[in-house]
Amino acid sequence: MAKNKFIICSILSFILVACSIPNPIKKEVKVIYKECPQSLILYKARSIDLGNTNIELQNDYNLSCYLFVDEDSVEISTDYKLNIYLSDEDKNNYEVELIIFVTNLNEDYKIAEFKYLKELKLDSKINKISSIDLNDKFQIDLDTYNQGIKIFYAIN
Repeated sequence: MAKNKFIICSILSFILVACSIPNPIKKEVKVIYKECPQSLILYKARSIDLGNTNIELQNDYNLSCYLFVDEDSVEISTDYKLNIYLSDEDKNNYEVELIIFVTNLNEDYKIAEFKYLKELKLDSKINKISSIDLNDKFQIDLDTYNQGIKIFYAIN
């Protein structure tokens, strides 16, 4: 009986000690919400006319900006929608490229450009008008972000 108590106490002690030691592999990343910069969709590049189909970037996109303290970078996540207006239901696969330009506040210097190729596969029973929700992320270093940036969206 004493031997069983010793084994149980040893196991419990081992578990308590193991749980109290921090994991050196697990790295905690400190993330802080940041106010997002000004952004807009370039008017002439907000839609693509493919003859039988028109694909349009909706104006009601959403930005979220987060500072990764240890990395000194800001991640900008954008949720957006593409409207697809079909006039020919035979084709259900399309490729669209979302382009994001980041400029300085004066808009006279392009800091970065990000391109995201989207393969849109539509259901064969889809309506003439449909909407697809998408999300993309990119990072800007903190010093550049703090100097002030503007973000422009376009599709190609």
